[in-house]
Amino acid sequence: MKEGSSIDINDEEKLVLFSIGALGNIPLRSKIIIQKLLFLIANVFKGFHELLRYEPHLYGPYSETVENVLDSLVKVGYIEKIENQYRLSKEGINIFNSLHPKPELVNVIEDFKRFLNDLDFNELLAFIYVSYPEYISESVKWDELKARRKDIAISLLRKEKVSFAKASEIAGMSGIEFDNLLKEMGIRWRE
Repeated sequence: MKEGSSIDINDEEKLVLFSIGALGNIPLRSKIIIQKLLFLIANVFKGFHELLRYEPHLYGPYSETVENVLDSLVKVGYIEKIENQYRLSKEGINIFNSLHPKPELVNVIEDFKRFLNDLDFNELLAFIYVSYPEYISESVKWDELKARRKDIAISLLRKEKVSFAKASEIAGMSGIEFDNLLKEMGIRWRE
């Protein structure tokens, strides 16, 4: 970005730039994580739902808008794709620094980025599918994940990514059943 030049960035582009640039530009590991991050943000700020237009897809909630914006920002050089990871380029960082999102938006983006960025693929999808079952209908992974959901729930609980109640929901068990399973496995958890 040249000194004194003005870049016209729309709201969708700003959201993608904010999401990727958050937490000091820590890279996001895949397009799927970017899709889910923006989906979770859109569920907090309802106006973003219409803007991003999520629908059920092969791996849960998907926005063609997010896909197109991400690809466009990579093409113009504001975002770098290195292997499957995405981060802001030097020019993208300059634009990011010139934008001033509301603090509550920044906090939500940072919280969700921290939460999602160290989940493995199965943990990410299981969390999303259980939390938003209306997006399962087109899934190519849900049947496979259902068979592993107890292990995934335990992993998320051990990583302290979810509460006991959410872990039992992901496991597909009542709280008592899940507590008994943890005891049988000798797993201690703290709430």
